[in-house]
Amino acid sequence: MLDWLETTGDFLMGTALSTLSVVGLGPDTPPRYQMDTFLAGLEQGCEISSDLGVFWEQLVADGTIIVPADAGGYFSEAQIAVREDHRELRVPVEGIWMGQEVAAISVIAGIDNGYSSIGVVFAPGQQGLDAAMAPLAAQSDATMQADPDNLVGASAVYGTFDGEPQYICDFSN
Repeated sequence: MLDWLETTGDFLMGTALSTLSVVGLGPDTPPRYQMDTFLAGLEQGCEISSDLGVFWEQLVADGTIIVPADAGGYFSEAQIAVREDHRELRVPVEGIWMGQEVAAISVIAGIDNGYSSIGVVFAPGQQGLDAAMAPLAAQSDATMQADPDNLVGASAVYGTFDGEPQYICDFSN
């Protein structure tokens, strides 16, 4: 009796997908956001680009996500976990940085302490990920350690943390 509903549902789903294609969410839209400009400098002494700085500041201030206009569709809503002495803010993203798939941007913000870090969380299981990111983090860390203005001992590290490959810039003091 309701056989038509299944066919109609398929038709409506096809129409919705076709409409999304027309408004820019179809096959011409890159599947991942190219993040090299957004994250520019992170691999060079943990320099923070102006776009990343605005993103980080606003995320920590009130959980709002501010990204360049062409990036909005690739970022998801912030996930915020409050711990005893810090907040963990995680923003899922479908991105590419330095040729590697990015799964999220992670921020640690201390509560009445000096904890402060930003990290790039990569999609696990990528071939060549460790070989690409470990030397970048080591060079970035060496640059910061050699900087006489690095009074707080900021550092960079790449590794697997909480089961996820991450490139982290730690500014904690």
